[in-house]
Amino acid sequence: MYKRIKNKIVRIILIALTCLACLPIAYWLFVYLITPRYQFKMGQPFHGEYLYNPYQNMDADQWKQYNFHCHSRKYLGLTNGRMSKETDIDRVYQALGYDHYGISDYMRINPYGSDRYDYIPAYEHGYGFLRKTHQLCIGAENVVMMDYPFFQSLDMKQHMLSVLQQHTRFAVPAHASFTQGYKVNEMRYLSGYRLLEVGNPYGTAFEHWDAALSTGHRVYGIGDDDTHNVLNPNEVAKFFTMINTQDMKADSVFDALDRGCAYTVEFHPHYNEPFDSKVENMHTELFHLTRCELVGDTLFIETNAPSIQMIDFIGQDGKVLKHMEYCQQAWYVIQPEDSYVRAMLRVHNMTYFYLNPITRHTTSTPTDQSTAVINWPQTLLFYFVYIVIILILIIKYFKKHGKTS
Repeated sequence: MYKRIKNKIVRIILIALTCLACLPIAYWLFVYLITPRYQFKMGQPFHGEYLYNPYQNMDADQWKQYNFHCHSRKYLGLTNGRMSKETDIDRVYQALGYDHYGISDYMRINPYGSDRYDYIPAYEHGYGFLRKTHQLCIGAENVVMMDYPFFQSLDMKQHMLSVLQQHTRFAVPAHASFTQGYKVNEMRYLSGYRLLEVGNPYGTAFEHWDAALSTGHRVYGIGDDDTHNVLNPNEVAKFFTMINTQDMKADSVFDALDRGCAYTVEFHPHYNEPFDSKVENMHTELFHLTRCELVGDTLFIETNAPSIQMIDFIGQDGKVLKHMEYCQQAWYVIQPEDSYVRAMLRVHNMTYFYLNPITRHTTSTPTDQSTAVINWPQTLLFYFVYIVIILILIIKYFKKHGKTS
């Protein structure tokens, strides 16, 4: 009698453990099955008589240095936030002279620094067991726990961006080329996002950027360190974003980013540089943009560096439209066939600026196009097929169970 009760208890425990183990599998299966099907169309290149310059009204004395992507030590270090205590992040980025350094832990909004007036809640979204299709959520209201961890189709990537945009100010595709989380050609179809992390030590996204811009998606670039160990000088002050804003409150920063009044900096891409040297260079050699102005159809660019060592004006499909070297002022006459023009310049000692694009529009106010809409007939058809299959499996199970009982 005792043995029978014991075996029954063990059996119940095993069944319970099996059910618990199956719950995550069932959840992920459900997430994959409910993905809506989208109808994608290739976007049209920017066109129209009006040129939109995101820097036209910038204040050359109001550039602020930002890093939105930094990991602290969480989850016992399993997420690779190796040595980054919040206090260490403070100490390192304050020494470097950053105006803002945000913590973006995986699937968690870190409240550290929330008492500061410039606090911006952020986190990195995505589990990415096989391929890191991650998003940097800037100005997040809450963490969206849903994700597609094993693989992601174009439908899934669009759906994830659409869901995240409902819960954060900017859902930013992060380190797009890292493990090919986002493929270059996919950027021609994905829409509904404003920012792209073009500068990241784990994977830059300049090809992705040009693919999006060439199909008329008004996307602006940002750069981040994606730091996992702030005590390693090789991981800090690699990429950052310069934002033109007088007020560092979140809404003002978001407005500047949305307008594109910012640019990405790749600073001193040297390894094994002592931290003290890096701090000194940051304070003495961080130059900035002083002019990016349209006069008629001519774009003029200047910096406060001793000279612009090299500049490329880049247009449709990433084509270099003009190349200049060692000049105080760079210029390019925008041609009627140029859908957009962005500039990449080297200013000093291998430091690069990546400016946001001048884009064409049919109205004086820039407009955006959406190239992805939910295909409801196809989506509902798939839902119907899934329901039928599940019902068939349930019926077969109960029939089999009935015969054996």
